[in-house]
This record gives sequence, C-alpha cells and structure tokens, in this order.
Amino acid sequence: MTNLFPFEDPLRRCLKVEEWPELDQSMWHTLFEPGDILDGTVGAGFHWSEETREKYRKGYGRWLTYLISTRQLDGSVAPAERVTHERVSAYLAQLQTQVASWTAWGRLAELLAVANAFSADTDWSWLRRFVQFLETNGQDSRNKYPRLRPAAEIAAWAYTRMDDLITNPPKCNPASQFRDALMIALLIICPAMRLGNLTRIIIGHHLQRTSDGYRLAFSRDETKTDKPMNLPIPDSLSPYLDHYIHHIRPQLIGDEEFDRLWITKYGQPMKGKTIYDRITKVTKRAFDVSINPHLFRDCAVTTVAIDEPEHIGIAAPILGHTDPRTTEKHYIQANALVAGRRLRQSVNTLRKELTPRHPRLKKGRS
Repeated sequence: MTNLFPFEDPLRRCLKVEEWPELDQSMWHTLFEPGDILDGTVGAGFHWSEETREKYRKGYGRWLTYLISTRQLDGSVAPAERVTHERVSAYLAQLQTQVASWTAWGRLAELLAVANAFSADTDWSWLRRFVQFLETNGQDSRNKYPRLRPAAEIAAWAYTRMDDLITNPPKCNPASQFRDALMIALLIICPAMRLGNLTRIIIGHHLQRTSDGYRLAFSRDETKTDKPMNLPIPDSLSPYLDHYIHHIRPQLIGDEEFDRLWITKYGQPMKGKTIYDRITKVTKRAFDVSINPHLFRDCAVTTVAIDEPEHIGIAAPILGHTDPRTTEKHYIQANALVAGRRLRQSVNTLRKELTPRHPRLKKGRS
C-alpha cells in the first residue's frame, strides 16, 4: 500500500476534505447546501458554525485515517455503511492507546455527528451508547483540579490587571494585554459562554449595549446546547468594555473594518485557537498554571461548591446545561437567572473591596 502519510505519527492525522474519497467529499459538501427547512431541502449541517464544521471535519478525517491505515477503506461504499460496531470498537481501542480518554470520546462524538448527518435514517443508537459511556466514565488524564482557581480570584486579577494597564501602560503591546485581561474577565463572569461563542462575538449583534449596560445574546444555532443564550454582563465590567471598544480596539484594528469584538495585534479578527493560546499563556503567567477557556466553567462551579455547597444544584444552570435527571426543565431555566446573579454578586462584592485605581475611568458612549 502506498504511504499516504509522509510525516511523523501518521495514524493521528485528520485528513482534509480534499483527501477524502470522492463520495465522502460530495456528501460532505451537500451538508452545507442552503434550502428550505420546511420542505427538507436544507443541508443537515447548514447551520453548523465554522468552528463546528472544522471540528467535525477533523473527527471524520481521523476516522478515515484509521480505515486507510487498517486497509478497510472502500471508496465505493457509502460512508454510513462503513461505520459498523466492529470497526468502531477497534477504532476506539486504537484511540485509547494514542490519546487521552476525553479526546477519544470527542473523536467518537464527532464521528457520530457526521454519520448521523450523512444518514439520519440509520439507527445510530448503538454508537450513541458508545459516546455516552465514554462521556460518563472518561477520566481527564491531565488532572484538571490543580489548575482550578476560585472565580473571584480570577476576576480580581483581571480587573486589577486592566486597572494597571490603564494607569501604567507598558511599552510592549499594552492594547493586546488589555484585550487578554478583558477576555478572561468576560469568561469568568459568563462561564456559560464557550470558546466558540467568545470567538464569534460581533459588536451590536451578540454584544448589545442597552440602557442597563451590556448583555450577550446568542441564537440557538450558535450554542452547543441548541438553546438560545442571553447573558447579562454586570455593571462593574461596563467601563472596561467601553474603554476597550472606544480606545483599545481602534488601536488594534487600524484602518480596517471588522465587526468582530476581538482583534489581533495585526489588525485581524482573532480565531478560536489564537484566543485559546492567549488565555492559557496569560493565565499561566498570572496563576502559575494554565487555565484553558473550558476550565473557566469548572472554576465557576467549584466556587459555588466550596462557598455555597447548599446551592450546588445551580451548577447546571450556571453552565447552561439541562440536567437530564431533572424533570422540571422550567425550574432549571428559572434557576439560570438566579445562578448567574449569585456569581455576579460574588464578583461585585469583591470589586467593592478593591481600592479603585482609576477614579476618572468612565463609561464611553453607547
């Protein structure tokens, strides 16, 4: 067999779409065709976000790599027919020798999503059980708990850091440093927001300025839970958002015109990987441990569990989850507001204890 992978560790490669069999390529592109949802002509993946498409592309490309490496890929066979219980079991066994359990779970979840999109009429219940078992029993080999920090500690650092950058801006990249601290503040204040949402924030669309301050709004098509998300931002963060939008962001964006909130130091909209790398790098410097964007959610829940264990039931609403063990879904939705309010009150209380370092910093124009 011809060596299709002339580089190190070929078994972990996620094939690009143009490297897939022609049948798979054709079906993939069909997923994103526009149409009418009422008559069923819209593609099954038409509403997937750019990040979701890329994630599923990688997951399915990794599956094809496995089939090629084990000489089981027949390009004339329908993609869904290749996904069998026996092959997936062997694929999982291979993954478990190469990657962490959570990564293996992610790869199978991605395969399930694409397989279901390719053939929605196929009974994928057995594959769903695979994915659910891995999700329930997975162990995070990286041991995330030593990397967790109290939500109030993270928020206090972010506020203080922004204050310092306003009053004593450094010579090297002050605008980028302020942006990074603001992203961290926003993530810990609104832990229900995932990296994809943070990356795609558009001023005036997702980030809305009202008479009561700022709020974030995402439609159901833009959230992982397939539910709309509306997140009020506490008043304490409004002056910093105003400062970033009216003073910092113009320094980054230059003469270009973009509507994305987050801009690189090179004047381009930030991508998810860039934001991920910046947040992990900055938190490593600030807390001696890297806290990736997803861990902010764990930090928020841990804060509730430690400070108010009697209210641990609000953890799911804080994260925007629907607890499958709870039959009263309206109760969960109502608690989401209470959960967010408790977290914001905790941060605001800490803010009042801090000595203001920028008495002249005021809100910008809306």
